Amino acid sequence: MSMNPLPGRALVPLRADVAEALVRNLRLGEGADLAEAFEHALRIAQNPQVLDLWDQQGVAITYWVLMLTGVNQSAEIAIAQDLLVWQAFFSKDTARVLCVQSSERSAFRCCSGQFSVHNCPTLIFSDTPEMDSFIKVDAGLLAILAEEEGGLQRFLTKIHTLVESGKSLQQVRDVMLTEAFFRGLKVMLKEAKNLISITIGPSK
Repeated sequence: MSMNPLPGRALVPLRADVAEALVRNLRLGEGADLAEAFEHALRIAQNPQVLDLWDQQGVAITYWVLMLTGVNQSAEIAIAQDLLVWQAFFSKDTARVLCVQSSERSAFRCCSGQFSVHNCPTLIFSDTPEMDSFIKVDAGLLAILAEEEGGLQRFLTKIHTLVESGKSLQQVRDVMLTEAFFRGLKVMLKEAKNLISITIGPSK
């Protein structure tokens, strides 16, 4: 008896990310067609949605995606480290963090398409794992914050606290454009406005 669930097609080794997606998404009910379910899970793995990228289960307060090219490695690595340290030691399970490099083609294509990202590094955050609505912070603000010791982590904490207090993303964006917000980060509002682009939108 052939072990190939897709007759007429050669079996090829599964990439690790595809195999993980199969484990997560392959749910066979009684009488379900194996080949159809397999192909469905394979399509999900090759064309993920943002919701599919989160490894951790459960509800968080904020969700963060940092998109990286790997070209300007030292600057990008410093920003990624600050983000991951903040998540590990400060926000812990109340925040989800995902760093997506251009080499991760399917995940990068998914995120760049959904968030209309053209330059990296770019930081996107939302209050839902689907990230249907989000705020996008371009490289300008990230560069300013990275220059100040602890600046990026203070920024992340302020945003996280605003969402935790019940503010909508639109309200968070409005706060981000005030002088008081940037004064607390030791950044001049005029300087920041000239260098950053903060957008809110629903995703496509």
